[in-house]
Parts: sequence; structure tokens; C-alpha cells
Amino acid sequence: MAQEFGARVLDNPERLAEAGKQLAFDEARGRYLALVDADNEIAGPDWLRTVLRGLGRHPEALGFESTYLPHPEHGALNRYLTGLLQISDPYARSIAERLQLVQRDDDGIELFRLPASGGYPTGANGFVFDRHRLDEVEWRQGYHEAAFFPELMRAGRRMLVKASGPGIGVHHHYVGSWRDYLAKRRYAMILYMLRKEETRQTWDGAGLGGRKLRALAYHLTLLPPLFEGVGRAVVERDADWLLHPAASAVSTLGNVLGIAEYHLRSGRESRRRSAVRRHRHPPTR
Repeated sequence: MAQEFGARVLDNPERLAEAGKQLAFDEARGRYLALVDADNEIAGPDWLRTVLRGLGRHPEALGFESTYLPHPEHGALNRYLTGLLQISDPYARSIAERLQLVQRDDDGIELFRLPASGGYPTGANGFVFDRHRLDEVEWRQGYHEAAFFPELMRAGRRMLVKASGPGIGVHHHYVGSWRDYLAKRRYAMILYMLRKEETRQTWDGAGLGGRKLRALAYHLTLLPPLFEGVGRAVVERDADWLLHPAASAVSTLGNVLGIAEYHLRSGRESRRRSAVRRHRHPPTR
């Protein structure tokens, strides 16, 4: 299908998504780079025109962040994680710093101020940015969105463009079941731990220690998420908020399992390397 419309299809031998994005960045020739992942669906025909209008109006911005819109085929869990939270992990939502609305135009284009610390996760699922941003920070040790975009924020790119309106966003087909969600959180945490081995400061390393402890205390008990979920369900008249305590528990469990598996794998690999060294260089008497 891509070839039918004149696009080039590149093979990513490393398989991982971020390696594929770096490969695409190196080959891209257009001014703007649009990150549309395999589980994304552009919601309407005016999405790209709106994106380009917003970035053209605010060329100083870091980029354009798409809103997650509900889809008729989404179940309650996917609607909650994408349409309500606008992020796949309740724990990450708790520690992320908040955007500040600066300007909202009559045509729905919105301008937000990003935190100077870089403590805001962005850069995937319908994110579009000017390719010249690639030259503004040193990132060639390997592209990782959790490190690259926060680095730009700390370097002074403090504005983010968004837009509101029917069909202006993406459908994020993230999960279909609770089992799927647990597996995805476990896998995401393994990738996150591996990423921290090879990158500089990630978005959640920007002085958020106290916030992390409060978030952990919040999610380890069911009562605070239960109170928030019920309260928001009543105020916003959206029953999907009632999933908040269960999603908080499953997210936390998946994150813990991922960290534990990472350390188990690291321990086995360390022992294997030690055994190889002993075999190659046996102790002398």
C-alpha cells in the first residue's frame, strides 16, 4: 500500500520501533516528520492540514502532539487509557508534569508551555515535528523519544502545539484486554530499563524523585485511585473512569514484573560473562 502511493519502505534489521524511527530520520527528506505507529489510526481527513497549520503558525514549537480520540471498536479499558488518560500508564500520568495553556485560537489550534525540566512524556502516536529539531541536540548515540524530546525542552523548546475539534487526532488501538495490558506494561518496563542503560537523562529523571514516591504510594493502595475514579466518573459523567483503580493496580503490577524480569536477565547475563572470562583466563597457581 505504501509503495502504491509512492512511499519508500525501509527495512529495520533491529526490529525495535525506536531503531526504525532513527533509520527513517536518516532517510527522510521532507521538512516535517510524522510519527504514526502501528497501533495508530488517523481519525479524519483534516488531521494533517490542521497539524501543518498549527506548526506553521508556531514555528518555534517543539512539535504537534495529537489528541487520542475514541473509536467505536474500542473497549472500555482502551477508551479509559487513551481517550481519558491520554497516556497508557496511570503511574506515568501521576509523575508527569502538567502543560500550561498559553493560547487557544478560534480554529481550535492550541499552544501549551512545556516544563523546563523536560518532565513531560511526548513524541509518539501522531506526533509531528520539524526535522531541523534533530540538529538542535546531540542524540546520535541512539534515538529514544523518552530522552530526545526532554533534551529539546531543557535546551529551550518550551512550546507544544495541539488542536481540538472533530476528527483532529488519532485513534490509539492500544489494548484489547486486561491480560494484554499487563503484558504490555511488563514489556514496556523492560524496554525502559534497557533504554536507561544507553541514554542520558530520560523524561522521568528530571528531578521527579518526590513525585515518584507520592505516585507509588498513591497506586499501591486502592482507595485513592478509587476515590478519584468515582469522583471523575460523577463529575464528567463517564463510567470509564470507574476502571481507574483496577488499571492503577494492573499497571503497577506490570511495571514491577518488568523491572524484576530485567534484573533477573541482567543477573544471568552477568554470571554468564563471568563464567566465560573464567574459562578463557583460568586462575594461575
